[in-house]
Amino acid sequence: MSKNVKVLLLVGSPKSSSSTSNSLGDYLISRLEQLSLTVGKEYIYKLVRKEDGQKKLLTKVEEASMIILVFPLYIDCLPAGVIKALELIADHRKSKKDRKKQGFAIIINCGFPESQQNNTAVAICKNFSREVGFEWKGALSLGMGGAIGGRSLEERGGMVRNVIKGLDLAAQALTEGKNIPDEAIELFGKKFIPISLYTKVGNIGWNKQAKKYGARKKIKDQPYL
Repeated sequence: MSKNVKVLLLVGSPKSSSSTSNSLGDYLISRLEQLSLTVGKEYIYKLVRKEDGQKKLLTKVEEASMIILVFPLYIDCLPAGVIKALELIADHRKSKKDRKKQGFAIIINCGFPESQQNNTAVAICKNFSREVGFEWKGALSLGMGGAIGGRSLEERGGMVRNVIKGLDLAAQALTEGKNIPDEAIELFGKKFIPISLYTKVGNIGWNKQAKKYGARKKIKDQPYL
C-alpha cells in the first residue's frame, strides 16, 4: 500500500476519549503512524448529532483511503450513534456514481468475557461493507473490554500483551494493503485474565455502583418475572 494512504479512525463509543474503544484505536494509530501512514481520528457521537457534523463525517470518509471503525458492543449490536453514522454513509455512497476503492476494517470490544459475543455485530459490519462497496479488511474482536477500562494499553502492561501483538500484526498487514491476518485476530481475541477473576472484579464494581446510587438492596430484583 502506498505510504501516502490516508486512514480515518472512527471512534464509536459514547464515552469518546475515555473509552476502551479509544484506547484500542489510539494504539493502532500510533503503530500506523510509525509505519508512515497518515491517520485522522473522529468521534462519531460528536458528529452525528447535528447536520454540520454529519457533513463533516461524510467528507472525512470520502477523503480516506481506509476507514477503521472501533466501537463497543451494545446489546449484541452496534451503538445507536454508530448505526446512524453507517446509515448516513450508506445513503451518501448510494448517491455517488463513481465510488473510489476504500478499505474498511473494525475493532470491537465487549464487556462479556468471550469475544464471540461480538460475532453478530461483526457480521453486520461485514454486510454493511459489502452493501456500500467498501473492501472488507477484517475485524478484531475483544472480550473483557472492561478490564482495560479506557486506560492506555501501555498502562495496562503485560496483561494486554496479546492485544498489543494482535494490533501490531494488523497494523503491518493493513499498511501493506492486506487483510487483517488470522494470527492477529486470534491473539487479539485471547482471554487475558481468568474468567473467574474477571467476573469477581466485575461483581465488585456492580455492587459499588449500586451502593453509590442507593440500589444495593435492589440489585437482585427481577421486575419482569
